[in-house]
Amino acid sequence: MIVLTMTNCPPKLRGDLSKWLLEINTGVYVGNVNARVRELIWKRVCENIKNGQATLVFPANNEQHMDFYVHNTNWQPIDLDGIKLMKHPKNIYEQGEMLKSGFSNAAKRRMGLKKNARRAEKADNDFVIIDIETTGLSVENDEILEIGAIRIVNGKTVEEYERLIAVKTEIAQNISELTGITQEQVKENGKPINEVLPSFMDFVKGSEVAGYNMNFDHDFLLAECNRQGIDITKIKFTDVMTIVKSKLKGMRSYKLESVAKRLVITTKQQHRALSDCYLLYQVYCKLNEK
Repeated sequence: MIVLTMTNCPPKLRGDLSKWLLEINTGVYVGNVNARVRELIWKRVCENIKNGQATLVFPANNEQHMDFYVHNTNWQPIDLDGIKLMKHPKNIYEQGEMLKSGFSNAAKRRMGLKKNARRAEKADNDFVIIDIETTGLSVENDEILEIGAIRIVNGKTVEEYERLIAVKTEIAQNISELTGITQEQVKENGKPINEVLPSFMDFVKGSEVAGYNMNFDHDFLLAECNRQGIDITKIKFTDVMTIVKSKLKGMRSYKLESVAKRLVITTKQQHRALSDCYLLYQVYCKLNEK
């Protein structure tokens, strides 16, 4: 579905748009069209709206699951590490003021990760790359299924960590197909999360921790550590995805596998925590070559 809003729209253009879209309020149009038709509609709007204003919102295969175009408006799109936000007419976002002016906590957190990302580009002496697999996407309802980590010292992998977790919930078929982890493997080799977390914390202790789409991993780890009474607030987390989005602009998908393909990194391994850590390190190294 797309949503198109316009002001000061010429009557002829309004009538023209009714061929594809439904006007649900004055200047507000909605409809289901394919990408080609959407682009043609937007081109027609921009060519015929004259001094009017227009904004188009449409689904997109990105982290926000949406994108938008604007025409003749004072509200301008700005890119924040691959996340598109809107800059208001008043210049209140300059010189750090954006942290005070209506951004969500998630957006502020991404701004903080940007600084960490710059540091990660320079830090190649001693850090840990981590990855987790989960039984689903909900922090409230799903569990950590596997934790993997590798320690990098002076550009070489010197130590690795891998633990399968004895989850309480049934592993969904799509998760088993994605990771190759079965209920039988968990039953045979899985360890209780309250035993795994302390050993994992010992592994990363004192090191900067890097991951991919770090918000996801961090939220699951934070929730579980809170339940176990473990403090992770002193760990410095860096999201390599922020580096990727700053260097590889315009990708339709920023999934790790898509980025690896873009960088001509061959990957045929299963989507497991430890193998993803090694894949991420290859991506990290390729990015630092650029």
